[in-house]
Amino acid sequence: MKVDMEGKTALITGSASGIGRETAKIFARNGAAVIINDTDEGKGISAAEEINKQGGTAMFIKADVSDREQVGAMVERAVGEFGKIDVLVNNAGINIAMDRRGPVHEFPDDMWQRIVDIDLNGVYYCSKAVLRHMVKKGYGKIINISSIVGSVPLRNQCAFAAAKAAVINLTKAMAIELAEHGINVNAILPGSIDINRSRDEGLYAGDRYRSIISHIPFKRPGTPEDIGNGALYLASDAAGYVTGNILVIDGGWTCGFARDW
Repeated sequence: MKVDMEGKTALITGSASGIGRETAKIFARNGAAVIINDTDEGKGISAAEEINKQGGTAMFIKADVSDREQVGAMVERAVGEFGKIDVLVNNAGINIAMDRRGPVHEFPDDMWQRIVDIDLNGVYYCSKAVLRHMVKKGYGKIINISSIVGSVPLRNQCAFAAAKAAVINLTKAMAIELAEHGINVNAILPGSIDINRSRDEGLYAGDRYRSIISHIPFKRPGTPEDIGNGALYLASDAAGYVTGNILVIDGGWTCGFARDW
């Protein structure tokens, strides 16, 4: 997919690996200068170096999106380096590990707080800091990475379901408020995506893999590139009249029952 992003600067949170890293690479290949953000300094530097070696422009800024002060410092440093932020992709997020999942009455309070802090508060903090610059300029694109779990909850993931559902309505509220400033705000809802973390937890092996695939009409998990291409579209001028939109990229998982009866 080719889009003209020359002259644009994009801040992508949680982009040292997975969906964020692939999105950063896609944006850079299409001409954008990219700010890699993550708490993993080693992987973050590696992601930026990979883009620069391939002829793109990238820098890494370490920051925890759940910390307002770190977010503010990150945004000011990015604007100081590039002069502006045209696109914000709020990708940073976590979920509870498989071995700690459980029903709401047994859900660990520490994980509830951590997930809400990163997956929801992080979107708010990053958006608010970037918007101080976008509103002055009268232009901007904000893309929030939610999840199909925010629309159709799965069991034993109450914090993730709640946070990602909140991101969907936050996206719509922001879209209403920011249109007058020339700012588009949209969300992407990934389905099951084949990333290293999912493989490490055994989601793509044996019976568990077959169970997941049985729900997906395309009979495969998505890739980080599938989500990155969706973000590229929403960041492009082609989506200039698209705001408050919820783009589901899930291979058809949530459109209806796909299993044979």
